[in-house]
Amino acid sequence: MSKVIECIPNFSEGKNQAVIDKISEVAASVPNARLINVNVDPAYNRCVHTIIGEPQAVLEATFRACKAAVENIDMNHHKGEHPRIGAIDASPIIPIEDVTMEECVEYANQLAERVSSELKVPVYLYEKAAKKPERVKLQNVRHPEYEGLCELVSQPEWAPDYGEAKMHPTAGAMPLGVRGPMVAFNITLNTPDVKIAKHIAQSFREAKGGYEDARAIGVYIAERNVCQVSCMINYKIVPLYRIIEMVRSEARRYGLSIIGTEVCGMVPFDALMDCCEFYMQLEGFDRKKQIL
Repeated sequence: MSKVIECIPNFSEGKNQAVIDKISEVAASVPNARLINVNVDPAYNRCVHTIIGEPQAVLEATFRACKAAVENIDMNHHKGEHPRIGAIDASPIIPIEDVTMEECVEYANQLAERVSSELKVPVYLYEKAAKKPERVKLQNVRHPEYEGLCELVSQPEWAPDYGEAKMHPTAGAMPLGVRGPMVAFNITLNTPDVKIAKHIAQSFREAKGGYEDARAIGVYIAERNVCQVSCMINYKIVPLYRIIEMVRSEARRYGLSIIGTEVCGMVPFDALMDCCEFYMQLEGFDRKKQIL
């Protein structure tokens, strides 16, 4: 393939494995597009699919996955710890090889047109694909959540970029964007106090004056009776270890500690090697020549 893109559609289902399997099956059914990862989180009640390949094949695979989600997920009964506005949640398109950001914006518009016309799901474009400056940041699109957007969608300022100004009766709306590669990971704290996790998340997220492109929320994981700082980081701007050490430092003031971290979906090799070099205190290491 001369051109390669990645699409990472998030779906509002993390508990019904049969539904997740249906989405995965159709996402993997298109030649020249590969479903390389499915990350499922019951507490967040969402799953993240990573599809990579030739642009038009990836768009087709993503559309089929979206169609399966619309047919099988009812947002009127959905509850979870993660913000969402529909059965198809944040779905970024990312240039991987011989593709420009501008081309990916065009691909996003193609997908948005098809989702809105064939599935009757309104689409909001964000980040590099945004048509309005106030929609560049995903949180500005998603902050009302599904329940709030049901009441706001008919207002002129909340009209979608594609589709009618009304929510799909069961699937809600879809946020679709274009961005560079980022890493989604969670940092687990030894406390059930979600206020602390939220406070720590606020200390470094871009929206509150923190690192550029850094996103974070605090969530409670009932199954483990702990809290997590859930992060989305541009590792080329701020390495993962810096976020981990910042969370560790902030947690100490409450007498808490980090008890684990987890990566959601795929992670670039260099992002992990940054952490390896930092924590091993490697000197004179050449990752291009010294990794077997």
